[in-house]
This record gives sequence, C-alpha cells and structure tokens, in this order.
Amino acid sequence: ATGNLKNILILSCVVLPSVPVPQLHVLDMPPTSFGSGGDMSFEEISEVVPWLELAFDQGQDLEAPQYGDSEGMPRIFKTHAWAGHCPTGCKKVVVFRDPMDVVLSFYKFFENWFFDEGTISLEDFAQEFWLARGVPESKMNNASYFVHLVSWYEKRNEDDVLILFFEDMKDDLEREVGKIAKFISTDKHDFTAPEIIKGATERSTYQFMKDNEGKFDEKLSKLSRNEPCGLPKDAGMGGGKIKEGKSGKGKLSLSNDLRAAIHAKWIEVVTPITGCETYAELREKEL
Repeated sequence: ATGNLKNILILSCVVLPSVPVPQLHVLDMPPTSFGSGGDMSFEEISEVVPWLELAFDQGQDLEAPQYGDSEGMPRIFKTHAWAGHCPTGCKKVVVFRDPMDVVLSFYKFFENWFFDEGTISLEDFAQEFWLARGVPESKMNNASYFVHLVSWYEKRNEDDVLILFFEDMKDDLEREVGKIAKFISTDKHDFTAPEIIKGATERSTYQFMKDNEGKFDEKLSKLSRNEPCGLPKDAGMGGGKIKEGKSGKGKLSLSNDLRAAIHAKWIEVVTPITGCETYAELREKEL
C-alpha cells in the first residue's frame, strides 16, 4: 500500500484482525467512534478503517491522517491476517465467533456477488472452499478459520492482544465496548468515560448499522477488486454485510454432515492447542 507499513506501526496503532468475514463491522465501529466522536460522514467504513491488504487497490495512503487524528490518537486498521502474518508493534483486537455461524455468514456474503443465488449450495461452498483452507502459503492468502483462531489463541496472554467473543458482544455490547475502550486508550486519549462508551455502543448495534447499511457494504472493495477478479464492475453492489445480526442460526441451517465435518476439523486443528472439544467449551475457558 502507499506508505511504509513499518513506519506506520511506530505510531500508536490498533489493528483489527478478523477471520473472513462476519463480525468485523461490529469491531470497526467502537474504535472509529472513540476517535471521531461519532462522525458518520464517511462514504463507507473502509474509508476510515482501511484494509491493510486492499489499501493499495483502493488508492489509500496508510500514513494519511485518520478521523479525529491528533497527537497520540490510536490509528485503526483492519486485516484478515492470522497472527503469523499480522504486523507487529501494535495492539490487536480479535473477535472469535462460532464456526457454524461464520461459514453461513461467509456464504451469504459471497452470494449474489461471486456467485448467483442458488448456483452453489452451502454444502459445496463449505466443503470445497471454506473447509479446504489451511495454513496460508503466502501473505496473499487467508488462513482457515481454525488456523486463524488457534494462531490468536496462542497470543492470548500477550499484553498487546485483546480477544473477545462475538456472542458476548451480542449479549452485552456496552460491556465489551468498554473492554475495547480500556485496551486502546493511551496516556493522551482516555476513551473510558461513560458517555464515550455509551455513544460508541449505540453506533455499534445491529440496528444502527442496518439503518446505515450503505456505509458497511464493502462498496470500496468491490469497486476496486471486482474487475481484477473477473467480475462485472458493479457485481455485488446491491448487497451488504449487515444481515440478521443473530447468533446460533448456523447450527439450524447446516446439514448434519456439514456440522460433523466442521466439528471434525475443530478436533483436528483447535482441540490439540486449546484443549477444548467445542466452541462452547472455548467460550467458557478463561482467556
């Protein structure tokens, strides 16, 4: 991307690493609100929380001032990098989510963008694409959900890593926003005042983002990457990321065989590292 990433990370910086694709915007909004005071004049969220991987394609200068930029203000970036490829020298806020919900959300995100509705089944998408991923061979590839999760789990005790659960954000968003506020506050910028947390929480709710869906629809990514990916320039422009904002739907939508395949992959990749045989067990574990 335009600018030197090593120079950027000398500054006070927060990176939001997320497995593709489902929970990122609920993570984008709290730090964006902290720094901007709730300014929503941006065209699309990636304009103010740049993708490290896509900044070059979108013509973004990673060293350019961000919303609310002032001395010592944390600068916010997002990425799909696993821990092995994530920049160092910055704070990282990571959100885990149930794999059953992740695969369903990822499928819905690609539907009517990379493929027309009804042309690829959820089963085929999961088995041939989502479950087929593993350890990325280069920085141009994403890690699988499972490799991504364990890579960050292994960093859980590091001072510059905060791990949250998507389901906890659904259960008590203000509490979790408060954790983010405390974690990214600096000596010069304290975001823990109740009114700051309250405002950031309001702008991070499902309903707020659904009401402002056009600001969270990845239009900048689509406009910059559709044609290089062999898609029409306007592919996917009618859909966004903000779906139903619920947890647990994946288990109801996936076949028994697919749930079994996901569980088998969890046992293969996640259990040896975490000691947890299910995602529910991981949520109960003290991280």
